[in-house]
Amino acid sequence: MTKSLKKIVLGTSLNDHSDAVVRTGVALARATGASPWLVHVYPPLLVTYGAAGLDTPWIEEQVRSLEQQIDAQAGRTGLSALPGFSPDQVRLMLGSPHREIVDFARRVDADLIVVGAAEGRHKVLGSTADRVIRKASCPVLAIRSEAAFPPTRVEIPVDLSVVSVNALQRGVALLAQIGVPCTETEVLFVLNPFEVGGSIHFDPEQIQRFAGEELHRLVVSNVPAGLRPQSIRVRIGYPREEILAALAERQVDLAVLGTHGRGGFERLMIGSVAAGVLGSASCNLLVVPPAANRPQDATTEPAEDLAGADWTYIPNEIPSAAVRS
Repeated sequence: MTKSLKKIVLGTSLNDHSDAVVRTGVALARATGASPWLVHVYPPLLVTYGAAGLDTPWIEEQVRSLEQQIDAQAGRTGLSALPGFSPDQVRLMLGSPHREIVDFARRVDADLIVVGAAEGRHKVLGSTADRVIRKASCPVLAIRSEAAFPPTRVEIPVDLSVVSVNALQRGVALLAQIGVPCTETEVLFVLNPFEVGGSIHFDPEQIQRFAGEELHRLVVSNVPAGLRPQSIRVRIGYPREEILAALAERQVDLAVLGTHGRGGFERLMIGSVAAGVLGSASCNLLVVPPAANRPQDATTEPAEDLAGADWTYIPNEIPSAAVRS
């Protein structure tokens, strides 16, 4: 039995696209029994106008309008019809959207935040989703397409770090909880060209085979048999570009990423590409931060020799046969 979602925070901008975000959250709540909170954050512009001399009744009218809009959204998306749903679970807040959403999720001990992938985009700061992902201590589901949920084809890039193993486990646990079979889920490991070209003992084909063996062992060691993805793949290239290529080739519905990974020149951090994938991919994205709790019933801990694999040195040994998934 995997760790259940108990509380979900849904961030809404009250526009048409956010209806899709809320409906996705409603579908998650129905599938998992989680309690959803609908949150809209409005900037302190009204307060500024008030200080500039606009009368209080005008400000109060704007807030009432927002209250009507969020209540209407809860109604038309089916949120208010969920069993046990309370009007108290609809919240208006004053402040910076990403900060208030993240702080509220911490206060209610949320297991997941659901936001629109591109809402509130700023040329310099990025979208609200970008900033929520950077600050959240629980997983974040960034929605681009309501039609792609629940997902069929899933891609889970890993870099053999403990954090990426955690993201793998959280991803497959969520998929199992919402009833998604693992037959179309693929685990991807991208070998950087520097790692491949820097070996004096083995050629690129051998190194790619070794990586496939390590990846297979990692999946077997850290994911229960019933939840295990049916496909693993190793690509050679730069992580962001190769991940995006894999998502496009497979027409993926959902990608699962950790926000941090192994550092250093040879092992580029998986987290360094998460924002780029969010900005460029057409699929939904589940991002798992290091602070996110591991599944409570994980049958095994990540093996140190796998989760901490270091590709800066490849031993001089006779290649073993490739392990097939």
